[in-house]
Amino acid sequence: MMRHVTDYFSRLSQGFGEGWTRFWFTPGDPATVSAIRLLAGVLLVYMHATLMLDLEAFFAADGLLPVGEIAILEANTFSYLNFLVSPAELWIVHLLGLAVLIAFAAGLYTRFTGVLSLVVFLSTVHRAPMITGRTEVVLAMLLLYLCLAPCGRRFSLDAWLASRKGKRPDKAELFTTATISTRLIQIHLCLLVLMMAFSQLSGETWWSGDGIWFLITRPQSRLIDLTGLESSPFVVDFLSHLLIGFELLFPILIWSKLFRPLMLALGVFIWSLLALITGDLTFTAAMLIASLAFVGPETVLDVARSRRTRVATA
Repeated sequence: MMRHVTDYFSRLSQGFGEGWTRFWFTPGDPATVSAIRLLAGVLLVYMHATLMLDLEAFFAADGLLPVGEIAILEANTFSYLNFLVSPAELWIVHLLGLAVLIAFAAGLYTRFTGVLSLVVFLSTVHRAPMITGRTEVVLAMLLLYLCLAPCGRRFSLDAWLASRKGKRPDKAELFTTATISTRLIQIHLCLLVLMMAFSQLSGETWWSGDGIWFLITRPQSRLIDLTGLESSPFVVDFLSHLLIGFELLFPILIWSKLFRPLMLALGVFIWSLLALITGDLTFTAAMLIASLAFVGPETVLDVARSRRTRVATA
């Protein structure tokens, strides 16, 4: 009897170890993380560039958010913007940060510009946390894990420069760090979606099915007016529970190869709907980019090849 019990736990331990190693450390193609770098980098460049519209108002030492008052709220964080004095210094540093983000998006010296991009982004967030939102949370997560990934191996100037020097990488070149960073993004995204559901269910609005209606009736930034759904309470109730159901089931069903395409397609619908009724386009873009972590590198490469073929034949 004891021998059977011992054999069972031995097989259990061995199976768990093999599964754990396969999940985290199977070498993978860097196509997915490279695509995430490209898209997230473009979004970062856009958001950083738009800050120039009110740069001095929000980030100047004597602006609407004085350094002294913000430093008290963000006592355990770092921002190099806290050390700038004149508007000229602010503009120079901001433009240098923009150049770093452009280089990272383009995949130029990616290992170096990836870390610098994280510093630039977090410095901006820590300097003016009042003007940040959900998008920054997702982008900070992506940037952190991309620093660990070989995300400059594809779709980058680094890869192009290497090919120009005759150092064309092997198409079958695989990296353990590509898998590790992808898994970290996947798990973190699942936790973010789950926390969104829990926060919404902490009140009565979403339980009653009025959550979507609450968002629809906020005219400040919506892109489309859906108040006509007032006469269709069933539709409002359905959409509200669909969103909550999606957020609760996404962290579970997304790991199933059978349900993954359905969850990704439903995610496109859910995040796009939220963009239309809230106007938060950057958050939708960030969530869709993060969801790309669940798209295999083979699919990413097939899409890239098909687009290249269409451009060549146009």
